[in-house]
Amino acid sequence: MTRRVLFVVIVLLAVAGCGVSDGGDREPRAYARSVCSALLVWRLGVTADSTRLSNALSAGAVDVATVKARYTMFFAGTVRRTDQLIAAVKAAGVPRADHGVGYARDLAAALAQARKGLADARTRFARLPAGDLKSYAAGAAKVRDSLGTVFTEVEGSLDRLGSTYTASDLNGAFRDEPDCRSLS
Repeated sequence: MTRRVLFVVIVLLAVAGCGVSDGGDREPRAYARSVCSALLVWRLGVTADSTRLSNALSAGAVDVATVKARYTMFFAGTVRRTDQLIAAVKAAGVPRADHGVGYARDLAAALAQARKGLADARTRFARLPAGDLKSYAAGAAKVRDSLGTVFTEVEGSLDRLGSTYTASDLNGAFRDEPDCRSLS
């Protein structure tokens, strides 16, 4: 092999090695847009559901069965919305960025953990004693209010992902995405 051919082969191998390490096939901006849009739809939907629940309960529930039915709808809707969020994030694919596979995997794991927290809240709610309306409503409200922790954990997960995975193009895409800025 001549020196010139050897040089070309070495250059081509070096260029091939300079690509994305452990990345997917989705452009970072498109990935961030999909993920942030899904997160915003989820958050707005859960907030609207919570507001409807509060308004319905403020209108005056007269029995435990009515309060339980309203909370049951709320929790079922929240878990359903979270399932839709998880599906949308999986459909977003894997970003073409350094360690994009790890990023997508860890984001999916964080959302699965949030879903578990919501399902656990739904279970705690279902176990509330239904003896009297006032105690039942107070217990249900306490479970609902604990959901704030779940939402904070989702936002914290995004922050941690940005610190753990330092691909500037991906982090910049999330930072610049209007729907992500709306989540703050």
